[in-house]
Amino acid sequence: MLNILVTNLGKYNEGELIGEWLELPAAESEIQKTFDNIGINEEYEEFFITDYDSGIENLKIGEYSNIAVLNELVEMLDNFNEEELKVFDVLLNTYNVEEAIEKILNGDYAIYYNCGSMEDVAYEIVQESGLLDGVPESVAVYFDYEAYGRDLELDANFQQINYDTYAVIY
Repeated sequence: MLNILVTNLGKYNEGELIGEWLELPAAESEIQKTFDNIGINEEYEEFFITDYDSGIENLKIGEYSNIAVLNELVEMLDNFNEEELKVFDVLLNTYNVEEAIEKILNGDYAIYYNCGSMEDVAYEIVQESGLLDGVPESVAVYFDYEAYGRDLELDANFQQINYDTYAVIY
């Protein structure tokens, strides 16, 4: 899920680039082995992350990110299903990591598949909510899904996941 290139900062400052890729989540022994391999010791205590590779496009890792915190994050994300990971990725456009995780864990979102537009999302929401239940069909056909879709987009936090999938964040 997340690979980071851990680099010895002291050696880097001396003009030598010594780093090793570490796949997270990792056991403490694996992390320590990476530190040993790049020469993190009493003389060279500092390291930084020079590169990373993640399956989550909007996840940004800083060069001085805490590896233990990243490890915990990846362990948590490993428990998410594919849908939750997609929503998490989209949430990172608006929210920080902690807020995005909280929204996923609380189920503060809904996903609408096979919707090419907000008009399609509006139609799905109307059908799910029963908004037009009991309204005669001769009147219901005049409901303006396009306008309702525009209003939804203004009033709620809709994010497009891909070309035909939308998520609404509550």
